[in-house]
Amino acid sequence: MSWMWPEKIAHLQAGGIRLEALSSNHLSDLTRAAATATDHEWQMGLVPRPEDMQVYISRAVTDRRAGRSYPFAVCLSTGETIGASWFRVFDPWRKKLEIGFTWYATPYRKGITNLQTKMLLMSFAFEELRCILVEFLVHESNLPSRRAVAGLGAREDGKLRRVIPMSDGSFGDVVVFSVSDDEWPSVKSHITTRLEARQHGWPPDR
Repeated sequence: MSWMWPEKIAHLQAGGIRLEALSSNHLSDLTRAAATATDHEWQMGLVPRPEDMQVYISRAVTDRRAGRSYPFAVCLSTGETIGASWFRVFDPWRKKLEIGFTWYATPYRKGITNLQTKMLLMSFAFEELRCILVEFLVHESNLPSRRAVAGLGAREDGKLRRVIPMSDGSFGDVVVFSVSDDEWPSVKSHITTRLEARQHGWPPDR
């Protein structure tokens, strides 16, 4: 039986960021956003190639309809779509969820975007889905993402081998980070403090 995501999941927004169910409506903006990535990021599969965006979105929609994942388009309050982030591999029995497949257009990778996106996702995971653990799996060579996840207050748990499918057909190793439900209040406070410190001069990402 497919997992049915709660209706509230369609209304995640705060601080100038709105998360929408990823769909073909986001094709043009996401294609432009992906075009700002580097050749290395495309080759590593960290960001989808612009010419592959239709396939990427089709996969996302299929996964959401099957209840396997809930892919979000990350949008500004202006309506512009600047990236994506997914709820992945939710286990309603173990109350465990992975947040992953996160990427943004290059001009929005610093500042408030990732902090606000992760605040929305983790708040929903812990406070609506009642998760006891939220995980982040980051390719071991993706140092900027590892720093970003650690900066949220997540704990580094270790490494898993041969997890992420790469564009050359191989599978890459990942570093696992997590936040537990009893850690969430302090992590939420930490992210809130960082968001408040960056609110002045919004949007600082450009």
